[in-house]
Amino acid sequence: MISYFLLTVQRIVVLSVFCLIWYLLVSYGYVNALFVSSPDAVVKFLFQNFSGEIFPNALETLLATLIAFTLSAVSGIAFGLFLYEFAWVKKILDPFLTAMNSLPRIALAPIFILWFGIGLPSKVALAFSLGFFIVLNSTIAGIKNVDPTLLRLSKSLGCTPWQQFRKIMLPWAVPSIFAGFKLALIYSFLGVVTSEMIASKMGLGQLIMYYSGLLRMDAVLAILVVLAICAVIITYLADKIEAALIGNWIETDTLTR
Repeated sequence: MISYFLLTVQRIVVLSVFCLIWYLLVSYGYVNALFVSSPDAVVKFLFQNFSGEIFPNALETLLATLIAFTLSAVSGIAFGLFLYEFAWVKKILDPFLTAMNSLPRIALAPIFILWFGIGLPSKVALAFSLGFFIVLNSTIAGIKNVDPTLLRLSKSLGCTPWQQFRKIMLPWAVPSIFAGFKLALIYSFLGVVTSEMIASKMGLGQLIMYYSGLLRMDAVLAILVVLAICAVIITYLADKIEAALIGNWIETDTLTR
């Protein structure tokens, strides 16, 4: 507890020193405030516009992220298990999946906007195109890493395919799948923001583009701070959920043996 408190204090000190240097450089004219603004202007913008502008747009961005991540997680796991079970289908689809996963998502954004409009669906589609392949590949990789000796031993002991899947394959793949979840969550967030920056009615990305056009660096930096805080919170929650679920899974699996 004490070490965590000290770590928090050290982080606050680092942030304070950075803001102080930034403020002094702007105040004494070493850098132009038009291009970098100043910490007090950023904080002022946050306080003045948080409830009326930043908060509802942040909710829109986080909602699209949550929808895209949920769709990516469910479909990625399901399709990954399907491809593992039917290896011949995977061989057929491999070049197509590789080609689709290799496409630059920024190039797909205008297509999704054309298909789904500039509302929530286009943002979800772009973020889903990122998260789906991450979960898919992590699921396949996790199942492929199962020790074949365990499978042969379980088969010799009379385990059914379903028992092998539930007792060996799935628990073995869970850490890899959850690592994919965390990565997919972050990339879903980035995909949503990217789509908003290209064309959107609401969202933090749309706000960045709007204030960039007005040369309001205080507003742009304030929104970037909000994006950074959202990313940190998302990563922190993903780490905690991963630790809790994997721990519970291991404990439950141990008790049922």
